[in-house]
Amino acid sequence: MRHTVYLLLLAATVLLCGCLHKITPESVVQEIIVGKTTKKDVLSSYGRPYMKYKTPGMSITSGDKKQVLHNGGEAWFYYVHYLGALDLMEQETLRILFNDRGIVSSYTITDDAPAGSPP
Repeated sequence: MRHTVYLLLLAATVLLCGCLHKITPESVVQEIIVGKTTKKDVLSSYGRPYMKYKTPGMSITSGDKKQVLHNGGEAWFYYVHYLGALDLMEQETLRILFNDRGIVSSYTITDDAPAGSPP
């Protein structure tokens, strides 16, 4: 009986924690400032990313002119899953790109439709 109560409390805690820190476009706009927010700031707001990878730089060369589009850096991904309407699993994806100094250079957030949902 004690194990059942413990497991129920653990499950409730995990579910509630997922609900408390829902990534929304509104919360991201308030917490992430391009050119100012650092990796440390993002870690304190969102915790460890689900995935991260190094990005190479990107440039375009035309004749003897070279246009640098991106100097490279690191991209972090956060995925938040939750139950939406009609108990369908929904997901929001936050992608944050950091420059070589560890400062946010851009970010995007998408509100992905649940699998199998009508368009």
